[in-house]
Amino acid sequence: MKAIPAVVTPLDEHMGLDIARSLAPRGIPVYGVDAHPDAVGRFSRHIRFVRSPNPERDEASYLQFLVDLGKRLGRAVLFPLSDMHVLLCSRHRDVLSRYYEYVMPDHETMERLTTKDGLRAAAQGVNLPTPRTLPVNGTMSIEEIAAEISYPAILKPTESTYWHTPEFTSMLRRGLLQGRAKVVLCHDPSTLVKTYRSIAVHDSRLVVQEVVPGEDSRLAYIAFYLNRESRPLGIFAGRKLRVIPTGFGSASYVRTFHDPDLEAAALQLLEASCYQGLGGLEFKKDPRDGTYKLIEFNTRFGMWDGLGARCGVDLAYLAYQDALRQPVEPQLAYRDDMIWVDWQRDMRAAFDYRRKGQLSIGQWLGSLRGEKMWAIYSRDDPGPGAAFTVALLGKMWERIKGAAIRR
Repeated sequence: MKAIPAVVTPLDEHMGLDIARSLAPRGIPVYGVDAHPDAVGRFSRHIRFVRSPNPERDEASYLQFLVDLGKRLGRAVLFPLSDMHVLLCSRHRDVLSRYYEYVMPDHETMERLTTKDGLRAAAQGVNLPTPRTLPVNGTMSIEEIAAEISYPAILKPTESTYWHTPEFTSMLRRGLLQGRAKVVLCHDPSTLVKTYRSIAVHDSRLVVQEVVPGEDSRLAYIAFYLNRESRPLGIFAGRKLRVIPTGFGSASYVRTFHDPDLEAAALQLLEASCYQGLGGLEFKKDPRDGTYKLIEFNTRFGMWDGLGARCGVDLAYLAYQDALRQPVEPQLAYRDDMIWVDWQRDMRAAFDYRRKGQLSIGQWLGSLRGEKMWAIYSRDDPGPGAAFTVALLGKMWERIKGAAIRR
């Protein structure tokens, strides 16, 4: 019997590859959909690349593209892999569900959990601590918030998709927004007020949040898949031991670990929210009171969730099976100390930690020992790694030429 295909969109260099490398060896065709022809994942032997319209520019055309692809495939399991794509697939579920199978909660729940106010309210409902967060468009002005909040603090959108615009992309390139995190770190009131005013011209839907103190090794992440009854079919935890930008960026080095109390707290929030499908919760352990503070809720497959398949919890395959209502054996046990490394970003992170006196070169090299999974790179699927390396070398060469011209 021919396997029902899977569709991953966009074809992210990490998530799409991890899903394809889980499903394709099982005989499941995987279609990678992306608006960009140079998406690294298209070079995978496990992916059938299909170029789509750009949903950020023309959502209607992108939606029609998915409908047409669904008609051609007959039936498929859909994996939306960015915040914007998740909300798009949630909004248009009545149309897409005619051609695709995917598990997620109702749209109201999705919108509530992807906004800072909604997530904070959900956490408070189960007595889960969160960092102090003040909405700028509330009862306090930015000047009052600047005088009230502790520093350092971060300025961020109430919903991450609000910054998926050309104006904010330009800010990201100019360095105003910090790396992939797309937040602004502020160390004093004047910087906070000035930064807010420059961003509010484009979008004033912003919050100011305290930075939980302590080293980045206090960051923890719970990745999971919950079925239609909000019961966990797979769950595992990892420590984000290195991130970039350091202090509040995305992971460059992760190691799996167990914390039953943290997992129980995460599941209590998920069950109370009637959550279904793939996702992840990010926490940081506060040295001031020893409690984990909930920082973020990702309503999708995360950038290093593929590590689960290496340690005993294959979230992608669990999601595929459950979407098709196939019998599923829960995967709730996993191995500790499995490592995920994004090597080129981790090198940059290591030099930054070294500059701050938090990591030596010897310690960094020592941390790479042990069983590990490299982001993008795979001995069994070398195409994406080779393409990524060529692209990286090309960017380095352009920077060298640019520096020479400026001299």
